Parts: sequence; structure tokens; C-alpha cells
Amino acid sequence: MGKKDEYQFDYLDDNRRFADQINGALFHGRQVVKPEELEPEDSQIAALSKRAGTENMKTIVDKVRIWKGKKLHILAVENQNYIDYRMVLRNMLSESAGYQKQWRHKKRIHEQKKDLKDKDEFLSGMKKEEKFAPIITLVVYFGTDGTWDGARCLYDLLDMDEELKEYVSNYRLNLYDCHGHDTFDEYKTGLRQVFETVRYAKDKEKLQEVMEENREAYSRIDSDTRTMLEVMANIKIPEECKVLEDGKEGYNMCKAFEDMRLEGFEEGIATGIERGIEKGIRALIQTCTELGISDDIIIEKCAEKYEMTKEEAVRYMKECCV
Repeated sequence: MGKKDEYQFDYLDDNRRFADQINGALFHGRQVVKPEELEPEDSQIAALSKRAGTENMKTIVDKVRIWKGKKLHILAVENQNYIDYRMVLRNMLSESAGYQKQWRHKKRIHEQKKDLKDKDEFLSGMKKEEKFAPIITLVVYFGTDGTWDGARCLYDLLDMDEELKEYVSNYRLNLYDCHGHDTFDEYKTGLRQVFETVRYAKDKEKLQEVMEENREAYSRIDSDTRTMLEVMANIKIPEECKVLEDGKEGYNMCKAFEDMRLEGFEEGIATGIERGIEKGIRALIQTCTELGISDDIIIEKCAEKYEMTKEEAVRYMKECCV
């Protein structure tokens, strides 16, 4: 697991954020999934095969929760920092494995109770009326280099004739790509700031505009969100930007961004001055050379006028004579 993956994994450990991720991406901000209805589930959700002499085939997803809403569901989140062109296949495998795990559990209980009656039940390892908990997998793309251009369904991966489509079952990704959105009002936790920052990481003017419009939210981000922003969008939020309000510690991202822009502006001025000086040095050397002045005198004049060592003046001489 890479550094970004580790921080994303830890960030969604908070059930408030996990619920916010699902509600924002799948239900357009409607508070369908409640944090208190979520229970942890092993991210290694299943073993697909169990044959003598072979290891079980297992699938790992980033974060899994059992959702005890009106009915039992299993929710899984896969965070992607890069585009995986086989993501459709990965999700198909993990969800199939999840259903297989549920079936194995039912079969084991029936074997203990010895309550399967006819040959169909014995063959199936379950009763006709039994159902499985639905598995919903959400793929969240955090890449900063543009939109997701990989397959979004199984059909996108298949090379087949059009008339055969009706006989081939399709599988569709639940994909959330922040680059396909311009607003993030559907998120109620720090995920909003994370997605907005990733979305406009390459457009600093737009990011500043977004922060100004939501200055209150960006002036008090929590420490976990601060870390996510630093890791995901490579934006530094130093300790000097720490704030304390109502006994709660947070960080002022607006101040951090303003300081960063000011620092860049000052560096730009310094660079401009430096380039101006260099231009003057080169012009002086070129003029003196054209007038036939000796190299020793040119070096002496450069060192005197621009307060540099003779070694530095010699370097400029060599560069100008190339």
C-alpha cells in the first residue's frame, strides 16, 4: 500500500466520512446512510476457491462496512490514485467473492443444523427462500492528472459483435471522479475540501476563488483533512496556520494558501531581479569585448560594479565567450 493509499484508508475509518462518501457520491447528498448504522467488516471480503494443494483466492478492497439500514447491505469503497484499466474486472471479482463468502456462511450453518431436506437444497447448500445481502462497491478516483478515461462497464472491455450484446451480461462501475463535477455541496465533512482541492489542484486561481467563496469552511479544517490535502494535492499547510476555536483545533488553509502565493510572488521578484543583474553583466562583458578591452580588465570591472568575486566574473566571461 502506497503513502496516499494509507492516508485514504485511515481517513475513511471515521464512519462520518465513510457515510458522507457514500451519500455524496451515490445519493447526491441525501443522508441515506447514517454513521451509527455502520459496522466494520474485514476488507479481505472473501475466499473464492478452496481446493486441495492450492491457496484460497482472496480479494482485498480498501474499506468495507456493514450497513444496517432498513435492510442489511455491504458497502465497499475502492480509492484509486491512478487509473486501473481492469477496474471493472477487479470489482466483479471482489463482489462475486463477497457473495460467495455469504453463501459459505449459510452453508456452514445448515451443515451444523442438518436442516436441508431435499436434493435441491443439498446441492445448493441453502434453502430456496434465502437471500443475500447486496454488495455496493464505490470506486473513488483521486487522480490529479485529469478525468478517468478507463472502462466504466464490462461492455467497454469487450470486443464483440453488436448483435451478441443481449446475451452478454454487463457490469457497471459505481465511479466517482471529482473531475466530472464543478460543485461539491453534497459533501458535509472534510471530503468536500479534499475533492475541491484535488479537482482544482492544477488551477490555483480557481482554487483560490473556491476558498474565498467558502472561506469559513477552509479556515477551520481538521488535522486529518489537512494531512489528506498535503498528501493528495501536495499543498503545504504549516503549523503556523493552526487555529483554536471553541476548544477545537484546526488549520486555516486560506492563510496557508495566501502565504504560499505571497512566497511565490516574492520568489518571482527575486528571480526577476537576479535575471536583470545577469543581463547587465552579460551586456557589460559583450560591450567591453567588442571594444577590445582585455579580459583581465573586464573581469576586474565586473567584480567591482556587481560586487562579485573574480571567480564569478571569470565564469560569466567563459559563458559569454561560448
